[in-house]
Amino acid sequence: MKILGIDTSTKFCNLGLIEEEDILIEYTINGLKKKHSSILVPAIKNLLKTIDLKIEEINGIAVSMGPGSFTGLRIGLCVAKGLCYARSLPLLGIPTLDAMAFPLKEIPYLICPVLESKKDEIYDVVFRGGDSLHRVMDYKCEDIQSLLVRLSPLKEKIIFSGDGIKKYRDIIKEKIGKDALFIDSQLNLTVATSIAFLGLNKLKKGEEDDISTLSPFYLRKSEAEIIWEKKYK
Repeated sequence: MKILGIDTSTKFCNLGLIEEEDILIEYTINGLKKKHSSILVPAIKNLLKTIDLKIEEINGIAVSMGPGSFTGLRIGLCVAKGLCYARSLPLLGIPTLDAMAFPLKEIPYLICPVLESKKDEIYDVVFRGGDSLHRVMDYKCEDIQSLLVRLSPLKEKIIFSGDGIKKYRDIIKEKIGKDALFIDSQLNLTVATSIAFLGLNKLKKGEEDDISTLSPFYLRKSEAEIIWEKKYK
């Protein structure tokens, strides 16, 4: 089975196409100068053209559902839904933080992917690796100190990954000490092929998401919601 993975949860527009256990192609564009809304559809067309494949030959589309950039998530999900609806393809929603941890799944340590949010907050979750990923702490939007308060008593190796660790690396090292391990910054991208592999696993279990009801997994309220609540409560 061939699965297209889409990730627009950060400033990078990531695409990946897999066939069973093989990666066919990966595509990453920095969206600093162009918005995901203008990049994503042409990028999908170019990706398929590069490997001489038609959208009809794909067996499903896996998309990052968050947390991450509110606008980016909406764009990615909208495009994925449109393609799935038009081609009657399975839609497979994958949490962004799960995809970040996926490449580390066989390492028998705690794994903590961290994404930067706003207002000095981060998105995080904690897994235990080994044969597969097992979530041991729930998804959170919090400040770094709150995360470290939960992690410091564990006294075991913890692998940190994601764009959130660049800003907080020294604070993490001070609190966690030698048990804190870090993934190099150039490897901290959310990889769309990981989203595709997780989507494939989901599809093989007979699971898929409803196009009409799947929504972004934000983890926190939008700025508009916060302003509205302050104004009317």
